[in-house]
Amino acid sequence: MPDSAFSIRLEKTIGLLKQHKLGGLIIFSDGSSSILRPAYLHYFTGIRPIGKSAAVISTNGRVALVVERKSEANYNSAQGSIKDVRLADNFPEGILNVLREFDVENRIGIAGTDEMTADIYDVITRMAVPQPANSIIETIAAEKNEHELQVVRETARIADTGFKAILDNTRPGIKEYELAAEAGYAMRAAGAEDIFLLISSERHNQALHRPLEKRLERGDIIIVEMAPFVEGQCVQVCRTIFLGKPDSVLKEKYELLVHAFLESLKQIKPGLPAYAMSRVMNKIISEAGYGEYCRPPHMRARGHGFGVGSISPGPVIADDTGVLLQRHQVLISHPNQYFPETGYLACGETVLVTGNGYERLINSETKLYIRES
Repeated sequence: MPDSAFSIRLEKTIGLLKQHKLGGLIIFSDGSSSILRPAYLHYFTGIRPIGKSAAVISTNGRVALVVERKSEANYNSAQGSIKDVRLADNFPEGILNVLREFDVENRIGIAGTDEMTADIYDVITRMAVPQPANSIIETIAAEKNEHELQVVRETARIADTGFKAILDNTRPGIKEYELAAEAGYAMRAAGAEDIFLLISSERHNQALHRPLEKRLERGDIIIVEMAPFVEGQCVQVCRTIFLGKPDSVLKEKYELLVHAFLESLKQIKPGLPAYAMSRVMNKIISEAGYGEYCRPPHMRARGHGFGVGSISPGPVIADDTGVLLQRHQVLISHPNQYFPETGYLACGETVLVTGNGYERLINSETKLYIRES
């Protein structure tokens, strides 16, 4: 992350702290990550933590990063945006020492409380009154800056590279995990820092899962959900490949999903509720006679948000997701669906909400892909 981007985030954070009458902010991470949960510390520092870490920010602009691992202290000192990195043998006391040094007391905001353990929280209460402050980071992250948009588009290019590797290597005899390895290598070589990837290959899939030792066979339906990460930004693509010559039923059901996907894109515009995307997909699929399959366990969600600092409009886009879409949100629309005739099919991709609609980020065509040999 460029120093200028960090300076802007720090300035905005201090402004919001003063606005909310908070004496400072602690941004905590336990080192875990998920594509369906914001990573506040990663967003603020540009570095993904691997253990307990906390950035402490005062309203006078002082910032320190407290970590529990020596390796992480050395790496963050050299690569991170925060140069004041402190290794703490006793992590909770390490945070408390910084609060004392920075003279932070009274009300203090905490971003990442859902990851924080009780012992750390209790120590903080010795010095100040903690207040939930996830909204401070999410407010800043809600609209991506030009650098972040550039990273998102680069990540989409990497996702396309990964799917091409999947398509090029889909053949009888290859194992699921070997296919995943080909895609993983291609995306890493293209610049991915991390990868989320699910593959399932059966004649009648029940759901997506982690790649297994199962070998692909003619007649298999290969469903893929993959997402590379760059600087915490994530772009996901969902595709289905048939190994052999598909029958008319499979083609018909997949065309139904493509139709539902394309109609959902028409509901993407700043100010419109996220549920509009889900409702139009469910309406199309239900009218085709599959209403009972438009709910779990036959499908999980019709989409979700992405982004290291904020996953708005949320980890689930469903018929009751009333959050209004905003400019520069990154989200996926995926009418992934189980049909009794074909099994589970994967369809969908990530888009960017623009000022008056959406921008499709993925270049590969949304269609049923066929590998006859």
